[in-house]
Amino acid sequence: MALVEPGPTGVKTASEAVASVDHPAPDRSTRRLGVLFWIAAAWIVVLVFCAVFRDLLPLRDPEALGIRTREVRKFEDPSWNAWFGGDGQGRDQFARVVQGARPALIIGLTVTLIGGFLGSAIGVTSGYLRGKVDTTTTVVIDIFLAFPGLVLLIAVRASFGNSMLVFIVLFSITSIPGYARIVRGASFALSERDFVDAAEAMGATKRRVLWKELAPNVAVPVLSFAFIGFALVIVAEGGLAFIGLSLDEVTWGKLIAEGTGDIKDHAHVSLIPATVMFVTILAFNLAGDSIRRLYSPREVATQRRLRVEGVPDANPDGSVLHISDLYTTLHTPAGDVHAVDGVSLSVRAGQALGVVGESGSGKTMILRSIVGAFALSDVTRAGTVEVAGVDMLRAPRDEVLRTLGTEIGMVSQNPLTALNPVRRIESQIIEPMLVHRGTSKAQARERALELLRLVGIPAPERRLREYPHQLSGGMRQRVTIAIALANEPKLLLADEPTTALDVTVQDQILRLLSGLQQEREMAMVLVTHDLAVVKGFTDSVAIVYGGQVVEYGPTTEIFANPRHRYTVALMQSMPDLDLPSHSELTTIDGSPPSLVRPTPGCRFAARCPAAQDVCHSLTPAAIESDDHWFRCHFPAEIAPVSVGAPTRSEVD
Repeated sequence: MALVEPGPTGVKTASEAVASVDHPAPDRSTRRLGVLFWIAAAWIVVLVFCAVFRDLLPLRDPEALGIRTREVRKFEDPSWNAWFGGDGQGRDQFARVVQGARPALIIGLTVTLIGGFLGSAIGVTSGYLRGKVDTTTTVVIDIFLAFPGLVLLIAVRASFGNSMLVFIVLFSITSIPGYARIVRGASFALSERDFVDAAEAMGATKRRVLWKELAPNVAVPVLSFAFIGFALVIVAEGGLAFIGLSLDEVTWGKLIAEGTGDIKDHAHVSLIPATVMFVTILAFNLAGDSIRRLYSPREVATQRRLRVEGVPDANPDGSVLHISDLYTTLHTPAGDVHAVDGVSLSVRAGQALGVVGESGSGKTMILRSIVGAFALSDVTRAGTVEVAGVDMLRAPRDEVLRTLGTEIGMVSQNPLTALNPVRRIESQIIEPMLVHRGTSKAQARERALELLRLVGIPAPERRLREYPHQLSGGMRQRVTIAIALANEPKLLLADEPTTALDVTVQDQILRLLSGLQQEREMAMVLVTHDLAVVKGFTDSVAIVYGGQVVEYGPTTEIFANPRHRYTVALMQSMPDLDLPSHSELTTIDGSPPSLVRPTPGCRFAARCPAAQDVCHSLTPAAIESDDHWFRCHFPAEIAPVSVGAPTRSEVD
């Protein structure tokens, strides 16, 4: 049966699916900008037109003096012959206001472009790399923000005069720190999003993450602030005109300053250019705010100092993924977090491994330790992580990036944050192929269409042109699966891929993942909380607690004969649908241990009903029987209640 588009309450009927194709949801281009935006835009267009074609417009000479200006100051009130009136020297005020528009726009536009580009480049680099780069950049920005710009302007003017170039250079220098601080804050938060980790997991370089992943996302706040910054430049020039620091040519600030002496009797001389300045500033603010609301994404890594310790262990069985004595320590201000503590696992081609445990047990950190994606600046990894024969901890960076992009595919638990919200689906699917395979864009697009069909997305041609927020949760997860399969990886890492989906779609996604994994003979690591999922879709199981694997073995053996007390507790805490309604659920008393200061002995001892003194002082050794091993001083001897789900062989 062909897969169809998942709906909010399950699976759409064929007619509903066809209707959704014939009547696509409106995209951003059809949304209304609002009347205020178009009024503001019209004012800006008129202003730009007057500034550009000033010399061609049928205006009076702005410097032409009135007939009797040498004997008597003659002011002309606004009229049809002189819309803005005239100043005390008989000069046409409208012509002079139009003349002042050009320097205002030139300075505002130039300063915005220079300050915005340089400040954004500094901010996004600082927010992504963090560490010493961020510390140094922040100190420099604070110094520039603390320095009085007016003092700098007066000092430079005394040496270089009031030329427009001087003003542009000074305003640009003083605007860079503001842009840098805003962009740095936005990049700092974005760099911890899943789509950045996904790009790094695919082998993207830092430069590519900066300009392809982060830069497009910070473009909207930069654009919004640029309109405000443009207005601030105009305001700054007007303020400087009052203390005699304006340009040598006519500007709005100079016109306002010249008319202040006569504002009591001839207010129009000063108030009209002030009103024009006010309306211009308001127009740019309204336009910027409207664009921000229209184009901002619906959902709003740092310098990785990865230290590697230990000697690599050989891969004895030729498995696709081989982990031996893996230790991952996160160095934080609160102390060292021992997130992964002596983990050893292996997965062969065509096999699926389930990793199960409570929240905070270290499941996701095992996956992150494989790909080296961490949201902290100081991490130490020790032990062995081999993927398709490549030592991911010690191999040259180019080889690691190639392996990340071609041999590993990763599916995150939240597809909305794993996908870049400001890039179309097409660009995100074809990127791994363009970067690592060197295929042409046309070939990559054909491959993207094939992948979307493979993962069961209807109307793939239309979906390629859409953005992540235009897709349902199930389709977004299918897109992340398509991206993970783009370069036909040998290892598929699935980190709780059904967390945010409804039950019907969960089953579809799990069956899709399992089917693709078996069809393509991939090794798969499936992280989940759900033991029923593990029983139905994996060949082997690793039970993780406190950063350690406490029990490991074939899925059928684990469920038939669990030995570690934590495994038994997990199985007993699963809901039993055969019990009467409102029956009390079985829980595990206590909470997981702190990974900053792990307790000695068995880490489950504080919550284990069978624990004795030795459990609190001596770490249990591994007890192995065939492929099934566990770490427990007093292992369970009876099987727990059964988990209501078919085994993988029954599912297949």
